[in-house]
Amino acid sequence: MSDFTAIAAVTGTLKALLEQQLPGVTIDEKSAPPSITSTAAMIGLYLYRVEPNPFGANLDWEPTGANLLTAPPFALNLHYLLTPYGPDEVEIQKILGEVIRTFHEHAVVRRGDPLLPPALAAMTEELRILPRVLPLNDMLELWKGFEKVPFRLSMTYEVSTIVIDSRLVRAVQRVQERVVDLSALR
Repeated sequence: MSDFTAIAAVTGTLKALLEQQLPGVTIDEKSAPPSITSTAAMIGLYLYRVEPNPFGANLDWEPTGANLLTAPPFALNLHYLLTPYGPDEVEIQKILGEVIRTFHEHAVVRRGDPLLPPALAAMTEELRILPRVLPLNDMLELWKGFEKVPFRLSMTYEVSTIVIDSRLVRAVQRVQERVVDLSALR
């Protein structure tokens, strides 16, 4: 069970995980890559794509009362661009290695994890953090979308499945069973 704040809550969860595992490295989830000019140890966490999760597309309406049905939740996959920053290329590569290790070791965030904010505390799906390797041309195209920013070493990840619950409720009448005794007509 998640409300409309689930997308921002997932970003906050990724930030909290990185801060926990990489002390001393700042995580900037509020700025797009063109805005970041840091030479300090830092990671840019940028949500660049949101798409429907195909497995959540055919869910049925759920009964929530004797005569009520609730619309199925909307399932999403979130795509993040993680860009390390630092004083030199070697430090940038070390930071990226730490990010990769962190997400490899913590690839699944389950319900009840202390990193989850209240908006995700009652989630029904676990969050899966998977590397999504973009072909070099696609990665270059992504970076071309940022005005006047040269390509930087970066990695993309997909987080799935994020569920946003529907507020749509429908009143229904239950099917009633009728028994007709035809024995008297014989």
